[in-house]
Amino acid sequence: MDKERRRFKRFDAFMSVKCGLPKATEKELALSLTKDISREGLCVNSNTSFSHGSVVNLEINLPDDPRPIRSSGKVVWSKISSQEEGIDYGIQFVNIDPIDKFRVLDFAYNHWLETKVNDFADPEDVTKLN
Repeated sequence: MDKERRRFKRFDAFMSVKCGLPKATEKELALSLTKDISREGLCVNSNTSFSHGSVVNLEINLPDDPRPIRSSGKVVWSKISSQEEGIDYGIQFVNIDPIDKFRVLDFAYNHWLETKVNDFADPEDVTKLN
């Protein structure tokens, strides 16, 4: 098994995200869904094509929160999705307000807690059972 290279835990959290290149009009923004999020960035699935290294503007919408979070991020990896149509993109936060970052991570962490409430162990720490 490959050694995990991530520095921070990823939380499965599904939020609506509009993303696009900096000069994109409102109509040109891609509506995407996050797959997971960490302190450094997020993974989104999109039918829009972004180049590796390009900077994209993000508008993250938290469920039940009327204020969107606006940020930018750099596309650090991409791959064709094995589970959905489109492409999965890893986007590293470049410019995000610390308070907005807290809001996103707080939502993701609370969602993770609610969905993992019956788990007895952290899934990343579980070793192979014999």
